Amino acid sequence: MDLRKIFWILSFLSYIFHAIAITEIGTALSQIKSEFMLSKTLGGVVASLQSLAGILAILGGILSDIFGKIRLISLSLAIMGVGLLLIYSSPFLLILGISFIIFGAGRGFFEASVNAFISEVFSEKRGMAINLLHIGWNIGSAIGPPLAAYMILTYGSWRLGYIMMSPPLMALSLIMLILVSRSSCKGKARVHALEKPGLKHLFGVLPLMMVPFLIVANQLGITTWLPSILLDQGASIIDSGLTVGLFWMLGGIGRLAWAPLIDKLGYRRMLIISGAGSAILMSLASLPITIPMKMALWSSSGFLLGPAYPTTIAWITAVHPGIRGTLSGIFFSFATLGSFTSAIAVGVLFELFGSQIAQLFLLPFPLFVAVIAFMMRELKSSSI
Repeated sequence: MDLRKIFWILSFLSYIFHAIAITEIGTALSQIKSEFMLSKTLGGVVASLQSLAGILAILGGILSDIFGKIRLISLSLAIMGVGLLLIYSSPFLLILGISFIIFGAGRGFFEASVNAFISEVFSEKRGMAINLLHIGWNIGSAIGPPLAAYMILTYGSWRLGYIMMSPPLMALSLIMLILVSRSSCKGKARVHALEKPGLKHLFGVLPLMMVPFLIVANQLGITTWLPSILLDQGASIIDSGLTVGLFWMLGGIGRLAWAPLIDKLGYRRMLIISGAGSAILMSLASLPITIPMKMALWSSSGFLLGPAYPTTIAWITAVHPGIRGTLSGIFFSFATLGSFTSAIAVGVLFELFGSQIAQLFLLPFPLFVAVIAFMMRELKSSSI
């Protein structure tokens, strides 16, 4: 088999396992708050730590351009595995917070290196390759919330779902390290010389960097707080966890359905369709309607929003090929800021004004994605 495809499969599996761990937080949060006696606001802070640590993706992106992207992928998987082990065994709140930070740092390194690598080796169809890769995230995200709910209801422990993901991530790290040591595919740029990132590069893509902030603020806000919001509005814990799982599952189906069209349709048009369509569905879901209708609308919005994040990665990494890792790292750091902002803001609004007001914070983000994409007519890449 083509070595590129082997690394793609391993990266796909890595997305599944680390996405399961990341998206367990929404369902596990009520148990974490109860065990450590946290307020909703402080619970939001703890939940956001794994995302905030992703700011180190900038460092990971730079290192991946220098030392090789696959090596950084392997290192990042090992860091995540260690972080999950520490989360499982954390007896105190401080140690739990540090454990989430370690896990989040590994995730930031992973996102920066893996997306740049796939964009590089599948440059002829990067939009399709990256969207298909991110279906692994959707599969894991569809499993994570129901798995956490099952572990809590069956075994009374929110920790078990986390420790289950550590061994497969450590194994994938080792496999990648062995393969890269035996191959000529080192994860470095093959065609483009390493560019030195300058202000002109960063300013050129700065408006587009707001898109991951908006997308992840919405998606991680939904993952972290939608279960609690739906519980407050009368849903069961199974229904609330299922809604988030379906949101990510349909997002993966959306990525699969749109993937063959993205490179033909163009990155900009895809983002306009994705942002505007999902904003409409989320707005309808926030209305005072029945729980089944809310569940259907919230989860269905994932079908349209799903392709937005990987499509933006494909667009950004196509602009300056020689610094894909660096740009991918900056991209994920903006996404990190979005998740941190959303987790805390929704928690504060929930505590002060209740679930009806808190859910409204999530609605404008996808619409702003469509607006930014509409305005980005001058940014040139291989597929506009």
